[in-house]
Amino acid sequence: MDVRLARKYTVKLSFEEIRLPPFEDILILGKKCPQGRIGVFRSFDFLVPNEFESYEVEDKSVEAVFINKRVLKKINNEKIIEILQERVFPYVSESEIIKVDFKMTIFYDFIEGEL
Repeated sequence: MDVRLARKYTVKLSFEEIRLPPFEDILILGKKCPQGRIGVFRSFDFLVPNEFESYEVEDKSVEAVFINKRVLKKINNEKIIEILQERVFPYVSESEIIKVDFKMTIFYDFIEGEL
């Protein structure tokens, strides 16, 4: 009996739409990530021109942070980076690129006026 005739296979296939860039809010670059800050910045310039701001940071593991301008309309970059330094940077290794979903809700205590 020919062995080639007895072969069988199964395929499980799935796919989904992606958006470029493959994140929406914030990207953190480790100091030794393969693409580097300039490479990522140039990629953004082609994929989504004028949508992200780049900030170099002083940290032992992190080189730069890219923040969507949409997020910057709600909170300033210094406060965002302060939050990231406290909550995210400790978990970033030098060779990583980390995507951060930064969802924010704004509340007002009282809005007064006359009817």
